[in-house]
Amino acid sequence: MKSCHLRRGFTLVELLIVIAIIGILVLLLLPAVQQAREAGRRIVCKNNLHQIGMGCVQHHATHGHYPSSGWGYKWTGDPDRGFGHSQPGGWAYNLLPYVEQGNVHQIGRGLTGSAQANALAEQKAAIIGLFHCPSRRSAKGYPAVEGSYNAAQPASLAKTDYAANGGSWRVLGTGPGSMNCLNTYPDCTWNPSDADMGKYFNGISSARSEINSAHVIDGTTCTIIVAEKYLNPNYYENGRCCADNNSVYQGNDWDTNRWVPGFNADGQVTSWNQRFPKQDTPGFENCTERFGSVHAIGFHVAMCDGSVHKLNYSIDKEVYARLGIRNDGMKDCETAFK
Repeated sequence: MKSCHLRRGFTLVELLIVIAIIGILVLLLLPAVQQAREAGRRIVCKNNLHQIGMGCVQHHATHGHYPSSGWGYKWTGDPDRGFGHSQPGGWAYNLLPYVEQGNVHQIGRGLTGSAQANALAEQKAAIIGLFHCPSRRSAKGYPAVEGSYNAAQPASLAKTDYAANGGSWRVLGTGPGSMNCLNTYPDCTWNPSDADMGKYFNGISSARSEINSAHVIDGTTCTIIVAEKYLNPNYYENGRCCADNNSVYQGNDWDTNRWVPGFNADGQVTSWNQRFPKQDTPGFENCTERFGSVHAIGFHVAMCDGSVHKLNYSIDKEVYARLGIRNDGMKDCETAFK
């Protein structure tokens, strides 16, 4: 006689228990997954800065100086005006041929008048992932707000999450106030003057700068050239932040340049409240002079030798200021990177 075995399915209670266990496991694993993804994004961000830093080194090898930051925020890159003092575009524009983006650098070459202005509008909208930290925002176009003297205005602009080191002497402004400077150069109205730039500027890249390794008295391993910039998260997407409302290729401004604290005559750190590094914080500061990042662990900096390091937001005031000033006398900086 054959025995008969009945197959019993799961009860509803058992299924609910299994589903609950799976849900708990997912909740436990989710933070680990998110941390792993963020760690991957931080690696990409660090690698971006390494490529940028090495591009600056190659620029120096080719032209004898680090990338200049152009004339001012009302000017974008001009492919017919070379590199350095004569180039109205900023450090990111000057860097393009040395990060395998020479095609963007050449947009508008040989054109004049409205034809060039329209072409340079295309340049201002050219998105390059290298200039974006994936932890913060996507590499895409963002709403255009500010215009340029030498370019038409596109519907959206390419941005950057990195900024060049302007030292402790802040330079801001539109640059020469009309297109006429293109015809009269170098006889233009420069503010600040070339004489003041030579006297006070102590960073690596600023308006019309042509800083080379001989000017970096503290050594290329101990001086920042480009770093992550602070940005209020409320303005990531809308282009309304006054320190992030222009194109990555524009001339010197706080969109593309940031500054470190300085020292007064008594050797005390100044401008710390305006320039201490900070993690992106909703509602904190729209117009900003500081470096920083979205990362909780600190922010990345590229040095003049192309190396990249992480700095803590709690870094010592004096050490931080000296990392951004090229000629303050600090030649041993290893403790800053630990």
